[in-house]
Amino acid sequence: MSASAGHKCESLAPDHTLIIEASTSKTTQTETEDESGNTKTKKSEDPTVKYLVVKFTKRDLILYALGIGCCSKDYKGEELRFVYERHPSFQMFPTFLLSMYFAAESESKGHSGIRPFPPESMSLSNNESGIIPTMFLKNADDVQESKQLPILHMSQSLVIHNEISLYDDDEEDHPVQIDLQTRIVSIRPRNIGAFVTTETNYYQKESCIATAQMTALVFGLSPEKVISWQGRDNNAITSIAPNNIATKITVNEFTIPSNAALLYRLSGDYNPIHIEGTVDDLGGDSINGPILHGLCTMGYATRAILNHLQRLTKRDLRLIAIKCNFVKPVFVNDTIRVELWDINNDGIDDRASVYFCVYRSKEEELVVDKGYATLVQSKTASRL
Repeated sequence: MSASAGHKCESLAPDHTLIIEASTSKTTQTETEDESGNTKTKKSEDPTVKYLVVKFTKRDLILYALGIGCCSKDYKGEELRFVYERHPSFQMFPTFLLSMYFAAESESKGHSGIRPFPPESMSLSNNESGIIPTMFLKNADDVQESKQLPILHMSQSLVIHNEISLYDDDEEDHPVQIDLQTRIVSIRPRNIGAFVTTETNYYQKESCIATAQMTALVFGLSPEKVISWQGRDNNAITSIAPNNIATKITVNEFTIPSNAALLYRLSGDYNPIHIEGTVDDLGGDSINGPILHGLCTMGYATRAILNHLQRLTKRDLRLIAIKCNFVKPVFVNDTIRVELWDINNDGIDDRASVYFCVYRSKEEELVVDKGYATLVQSKTASRL
């Protein structure tokens, strides 16, 4: 699907309202149209908004796909299209968009090496206080503490409005630029720490291509030190528990390679917890080993969903929405099991949807819960 120049990051098209609860008004930016009908974005007055830029190449797409296990010994389906640039259907793995959040930075910086953690996208106040801006901490003395505490990824959603256009050139790997606008949706202090939810809109040449929401936990930060904040939630995927109209099926098991966290971090998330481990008293647990990135686990689950639904429907499908909660850590060398509940797959319309969850197989421990994904009939992607 080609990008529409006038599309706004408010919701999906009307025929997708089954999975989206969206505000009809903008709260973090003002949009106007020029004489050609193109949408122009003005700077927001919201103090938590940040405008960032990320550039990627086909090499980055391939590195990400390898990081989530594409074409490994456990794979089933047509995954070569995600890892080989000369494949006739070469394309971006859909959840690659989420890795951009960690690699994005101010346009003035422009470096492409290993970045500090938290990244600039998570430091929403000119790097003053890491993930929680100074304005939401009660005392200046608490700034340094908030930077040093572990940050855990708790939930993630992604709504894809339009496909990214890539350069159709086998000889040159031209960089593609995406503009990001990110803001804080809420800050919720709790006994376990502070939950921070952020929303990110992705733009390519003024066209909104996706909206993502992430909730992270600043583990151990006292609620007495944090000021609550609640903005408007513009894009939320609704998700309900599987019921008796859905058919449960176990799709696949994946063994997480010993170097998975080392490889996945090269897509931008350099949180040291994924190498060093060591988080104590997390819900009564003590973690002392490398924790796999939550988005890497989500990538494995997405692979299972894509392969399963394309085999089931016999159609070329593309992801338009996905959401899940990370409830327990996954470790390298774990074997994980993806379980799905099929819905809306009777062939009447162009949509295929599933609920999903992920278990650590040996321990029978739930690690990803309340997952929901929707795919639609794929169309030929536009090229730059």
